[in-house]
Amino acid sequence: MKIPAKEWILFLLIAALSCLIWYKLGYTQFKFVDLSVDKNAALQRAEKYLRSRGVDPTGYLRAIVFTADDWSDRYLQKTLGLQAEEEFIRKHNYELFSWQIRFFKEFQKEEYVIGVSPKSGQIFNFSHLIEDIEARADTGEDTAKQVAEEFLRSICGIELKDYEFHEENIKRYEKRIDYNFSWEKKKVYIPWQEGQGGAKLLIGITVSGKEIREFYNDRLDIPERFQRFIENQLTLGEYLYVFYFLFFIALIGWSTYLVMKRQNTLVVRNCKKLYIYLGGFFVIIHLIYLFNNLQNIIINYPTSTSLSSFIGVYLIKFFTSLIFVSVAFILPGLAGESLYSEVMPENKYGCLLHYVRSNFFTRQTSKSIFFGSIVFFILLGIQAIMFYIGQRYFGVWREWIRLTQLSSAYIPFLSAFVIASRASLSEEIIFRLFGISWVKKYFKNTILAVVIMSLLWGLGHSAYAIFPVWFRSIEVGVLGLVLGFVFLRYGIIAAITAHYLFDTFWGVAVYILGRSTSYLFVGSLAALIIPLIFALIAFIINKEDREREINLMLDEMQRYNLEILTTFVTMKKSQGLSVTQIKQELIAHNWDNMLVDLAIEEILKS
Repeated sequence: MKIPAKEWILFLLIAALSCLIWYKLGYTQFKFVDLSVDKNAALQRAEKYLRSRGVDPTGYLRAIVFTADDWSDRYLQKTLGLQAEEEFIRKHNYELFSWQIRFFKEFQKEEYVIGVSPKSGQIFNFSHLIEDIEARADTGEDTAKQVAEEFLRSICGIELKDYEFHEENIKRYEKRIDYNFSWEKKKVYIPWQEGQGGAKLLIGITVSGKEIREFYNDRLDIPERFQRFIENQLTLGEYLYVFYFLFFIALIGWSTYLVMKRQNTLVVRNCKKLYIYLGGFFVIIHLIYLFNNLQNIIINYPTSTSLSSFIGVYLIKFFTSLIFVSVAFILPGLAGESLYSEVMPENKYGCLLHYVRSNFFTRQTSKSIFFGSIVFFILLGIQAIMFYIGQRYFGVWREWIRLTQLSSAYIPFLSAFVIASRASLSEEIIFRLFGISWVKKYFKNTILAVVIMSLLWGLGHSAYAIFPVWFRSIEVGVLGLVLGFVFLRYGIIAAITAHYLFDTFWGVAVYILGRSTSYLFVGSLAALIIPLIFALIAFIINKEDREREINLMLDEMQRYNLEILTTFVTMKKSQGLSVTQIKQELIAHNWDNMLVDLAIEEILKS
């Protein structure tokens, strides 16, 4: 498929404008993200802190993850907006992100959890979990409060004159009494809605005997009405996702039926090996993702059971879901290839069958990848505009789920590559190649097919990242319309490339645009340019972009069927039926679409 020069120029201009729009509207969200202190440095700070308390960390297992204060982030975005949130964080030196390091032992309740600032390396929260029956000498309420105040002054460097006493809570155990104290910062009060409370900035300490068993430095006390509002939104998102999942299962079921029905057709037979290889690729990258994210698993380990049992149960669930994910990719892929060759044969670049019959390492592939890269920038601009409108007029907010998920991995940009590869391949195959072809076959309308699949794809993203959930569905649905157009007009490779770059960018953007280590910066850039490297290799190899003759792909049974079809078409044509009528009749009786075309071609030649 040759893309006209005027279309290249038009899309380049739109992409340039989109970059400017995104820089103006979207770049600001990375200004206050500072990851100067990496995972290893945070772990060293935590171990040093434990030793300062007389605890030897060498005998403990440990897990370290990157977290975000989601509730505070939600509240600040909803009440102040992004820009004012950034000013609040800077003014109060508020720690929106943290490294949480857990030191624990199997079958023991006692453990330590330490929060380290990723921008300064300071310890700003600490917790020592002990048995309820563990004894501590009771020093009395007044002494406990003096110990807490001295800790805040000497260790945390906090001037209590800037705070007012907020709350005192005494909890009596069997052999000890824990005293909980908190103070609120003066002149800091962020109202939610009129008459529905507001947030206060607190510091707190738990004193058990003479030990500071827990403390936190600056935590927003969120009003209950806001929490209930957010919980309602999250529940609605889960409902919408269930609705999507039911449709998704229906798609998988229908694709399974089609593959079983057409398993001996030329399209399925020739694409089967490619999709099995891609399914194997899915298995490999999911395993890579699993081991790269072990910290996210271990951090939730309950010490009441053995660590091996906990991980074993997790692995069983993981491999069960992995089987489903692989099947949910291979079957819609094969069904999509078959349907596409039937309902949209005019654009051979819309499916992978063309590359099976020719080659992936062609300059056409290279051009498609470069074009998809241009579309990626356009997607960024469209999303930035929608998000700006959503924030300004509809109370939209976003969350740092991807950042916390990836930063906890051993190699964050490797996880970004895995997530983007999985999403771009599976979703473009399922929702564009199979979904659009499926709807068009039965509703005879291409535009309707793109709209339905885009909306369904949008619903699949309604449970995370950007809220309210209805906005997320619309936002992703609009991006789906663009990808649907690109798929139909410029082919599947361009759509997969744009999708991959979009997902990878939002996985690694913080490491590139925020403050991070050079290792994360370089690795993130490498994950982004992978498609361009493949495009360059394809451009240099430059195989001929020509499909092999179908006759060379036939087995003995299909050659026999071709002779029968040729005789049948000749007979029907002699009866006055048109080629279109003959083809419709044969396909309705489940004859191989490509064999039918080949028989008709033979007759027309003769």
